[in-house]
Amino acid sequence: MKSISTRVFSMVLAIALFTGPVAAFAQTQSPTRIGNIWNWHDHQPTEAQVQREEKAAGIAPTPSQKASDAATLNQIYRQLLD
Repeated sequence: MKSISTRVFSMVLAIALFTGPVAAFAQTQSPTRIGNIWNWHDHQPTEAQVQREEKAAGIAPTPSQKASDAATLNQIYRQLLD
C-alpha cells in the first residue's frame, strides 16, 4: 500500500514540476490578434471598400449627405490648420 501512495506522490510532484514552466511559457507568447490586425494583415476596411459595399447593398448616402459630410470635413480641416 505504501508503494501506491509513493507513486501517487511522485506523479503529483512530476505534474507540478512540468506545469510550472508550461504556464510561464504560455504567458510570454504574444497575442495572435490585436484589434483589426491578425495574421499580419490589417482587416479594417478602407473607405472605398465601404462605399462599394454600401452602394451594392443599396444603402449608399444621398448626394445631400455626401455634401454635408464634405462640409463637415472641410470645417474640421480648417480648424486644425488655424
